[in-house]
Amino acid sequence: MTPLEQFEATLAAQYQVLFETPEYAFAKSRRTPEDLAHTMTSGLAAGTANKDGDGIRNTCKLLRIPYTYKAIRGWLAGGPG
Repeated sequence: MTPLEQFEATLAAQYQVLFETPEYAFAKSRRTPEDLAHTMTSGLAAGTANKDGDGIRNTCKLLRIPYTYKAIRGWLAGGPG
């Protein structure tokens, strides 16, 4: 699994949990966790998505990625180190 695929899969799992909360009811009514994770991961890799959200914050924490655009893009491009 590539770093990008790992990030996307981890993010989808985070969205799966978050979609059960009232704050994510609208997102749940419009998309699947996997679809949203794919959209956000692609946007982060391209530099067009906003990182400010619980799913991305939790994913960075789980994968031990510093919560900065530079670190996230570096991870998506090739992983740690």
